[in-house]
Amino acid sequence: MDLISITRRSGFKFQVGVRGHEITADLPESYGGGDEGPMPSELLAGSLGLCIAMTVQGYCERHGYDGDVGVSLTLEMADKPKRIDRIVVDLELPESVPEDKKEVILRVAHRCPIHETLKTPPGLDIDIV
Repeated sequence: MDLISITRRSGFKFQVGVRGHEITADLPESYGGGDEGPMPSELLAGSLGLCIAMTVQGYCERHGYDGDVGVSLTLEMADKPKRIDRIVVDLELPESVPEDKKEVILRVAHRCPIHETLKTPPGLDIDIV
């Protein structure tokens, strides 16, 4: 995988860079930021939503179900430690998906790489360089 770099721009505004693409992350004004981009927790949930959407869209296209997949997510936060406690995902399927295939698609959604990563967290090494 390519290097992902994080660079501070100002205050709590940071730039995430990978493969020539850039995403701005920031905190809301109520947390001392400028609200110029999503918070890290929102980016994590967004990554999950994108992964589910792309995985299910691929399944639908391979099986001839025309239309767009949509995903909406909400986060519930917890304290001690501060973390995402629950992510609620609403999956919208193309109208062409038959009722009897929806359970299969739910299983497909649960197998996207980001969901699998959240179920079995990776090792994490933090080094000061």
